[in-house]
Amino acid sequence: MLWKSDYCYNFEIRSFQTLASWPGGTDMAVIVIDPGHGGSATIQGDSTWNNAVGPQGTLEKNLTLDIGLKVKALLAAAGHDATATRTTDVNLRLRDRAKVAKTRKADAFVSIHFNGSTNHDAQGTETLVGLNHTSRSARLSLAVQDALLPVTGLRDRNKSFDAATRIKPQALGVLKLADHDPETAACLAEISFLDRADEEERLRDERYRDAIAKAIADGVTAYLATATRSRGKAASFGDAIESEAGTTSSARIEQFLSLDSVATVRARGAVPGEAGERSAPPRNPFPRAFVRGARGRFAIAPAALGWTEKDDFVAFIGELGLTHFHPDEFLELGASNNAGTCKGLNAFPPRELWPRIANTALMLDRIRAEMGASIRITSCYRSPAYNACVKGEPNSLHSQFNAIDFTCLAGTPEIWRRIAARLRSEDPRFTGGIGVYPKQNFVHIDTRGSVADWSGP
Repeated sequence: MLWKSDYCYNFEIRSFQTLASWPGGTDMAVIVIDPGHGGSATIQGDSTWNNAVGPQGTLEKNLTLDIGLKVKALLAAAGHDATATRTTDVNLRLRDRAKVAKTRKADAFVSIHFNGSTNHDAQGTETLVGLNHTSRSARLSLAVQDALLPVTGLRDRNKSFDAATRIKPQALGVLKLADHDPETAACLAEISFLDRADEEERLRDERYRDAIAKAIADGVTAYLATATRSRGKAASFGDAIESEAGTTSSARIEQFLSLDSVATVRARGAVPGEAGERSAPPRNPFPRAFVRGARGRFAIAPAALGWTEKDDFVAFIGELGLTHFHPDEFLELGASNNAGTCKGLNAFPPRELWPRIANTALMLDRIRAEMGASIRITSCYRSPAYNACVKGEPNSLHSQFNAIDFTCLAGTPEIWRRIAARLRSEDPRFTGGIGVYPKQNFVHIDTRGSVADWSGP
């Protein structure tokens, strides 16, 4: 079992109608739940799009949204006025998250996060308060922490910090006292360390996430049962990961969490790597049209407009049922086709090869869905002449129209690799090669039918 057998596994709203009412009968509490992080871009000097990442690519922002909406639903079902700062994959400024609670004069505000560490060897549950926290926030923090611990079964990091009070203050921007109503109790829950393989596996089970959501709702309810209401410049961080990273020399969260390099590289396939063009420069690889595109679309070579098989290719890609990609994106001719000695040598894929891209395209669509950020295909088909010119492998899977190189507006190549590897392990259609190129900021995927993993320069 992943956790103790006496937990409630079934997430049914009607089963939680017995949550304690706010003192005063029908006068219910106003509660704001803040699912941490979100979107695909970091707000400079403010809220990061995502921090913790599981070994298999599970993103903190997706877990916090899932659990946060469950908590909101539970509290609303109990009759409280419950609101979430976000209900979709968007990033909000820290003060704007707090503003939701301040505007509504919330009785309780809980921000939900997952933790991570440099060496990926830490574990535990903690619930934090701001540096200048009120006694209300301290009581809410303890109530949420005490409800979470039996569910996670992990070490009490509050007790490790201060055995006497079990209150753990940090300079967290979302809990800044001045940004909240004076009577709002505010805390931030770091449920567990997502960068541990065992915990990531537990979190992939919806029953465990349901139990976590119920624990947070129970913690808020326990606080409300004892609270009353009258109603009458240090640096701050977004969560515990940023606070810890801020005390080290790490310039970026990704560096602190060791996400810029591949920890272990294993080559198991007959054709381990794909040499050839360096398809994505490390800085600002996205043209303006791509960045502004609602679905990640960018302009292809004008030659495609005169391609006699274009309409048939559009129909073929359309039959795949992709959510995030247009047909023309799979006709990217590659950076080396635009200039230099290889200019103009590439071509569009022959009709007989089209079926070979299907599973790779579906895999990329899944990666895009997990990331919640625009992905640009930088290399797809390579004609034999072009492949030879860029010094690709003689039997390159690009020349077989089975491989895709891509880069993403958010995250790092190591994050993209982790997600690709997990999807490959879950779906036999995606069995193939994954190559990560950190310095050149792209990842290669193919669906050759056998597993191969490698790291490029």
